[in-house]
Amino acid sequence: MKFKEKFCSTAAETMNPWPFRLKLTRDHIRWDSLKIPPSRDFEAHILENLDEASRRVLDAWGSVQVSIFDADTCDTHKVNLVKKKAFWFEPFPDVGQRKGKQKTFSCNDDEFAYSIEPFKMIVKKRNLSCDQEIGFRWSGNYPVKRLDFSVLYVPSLDMYNLKIERLMLVWERNHIEEKQI
Repeated sequence: MKFKEKFCSTAAETMNPWPFRLKLTRDHIRWDSLKIPPSRDFEAHILENLDEASRRVLDAWGSVQVSIFDADTCDTHKVNLVKKKAFWFEPFPDVGQRKGKQKTFSCNDDEFAYSIEPFKMIVKKRNLSCDQEIGFRWSGNYPVKRLDFSVLYVPSLDMYNLKIERLMLVWERNHIEEKQI
């Protein structure tokens, strides 16, 4: 029975179209990067697919160039996957605020996180914000290093976003009508 349970759970995991998921918080979305805390899921589904040379570069605190394919918009972006010490992610203090003795970041200085940079163009284009869930999956093969990306969950839309959605639908309808003429 144990073998069957193990086999079934493994099969269920591999059938997941987005094996690495991340619910966005203010801590994840940085000025020009996406901070990814180290986790078993990220290592198993993303890092394990890198070739040995790329893993050595990443372990030596270097950057590895990968492509991100946005599965929702069919856009491809060249980005760098980087392993950084935790202090790189310390938030900037507000103007006039003095730095206290308390650490505002939950990691120690000898801990690390992964970063995908630049990520600002994806944040702006997809209007990414807190409480949204995004997913990544590895789709590359040697020598191509590619991650697929998708927005999996968006909380209920506020009035501003509803207006933008309506304007985009009207624009698309007009654009299609112009092509048909």
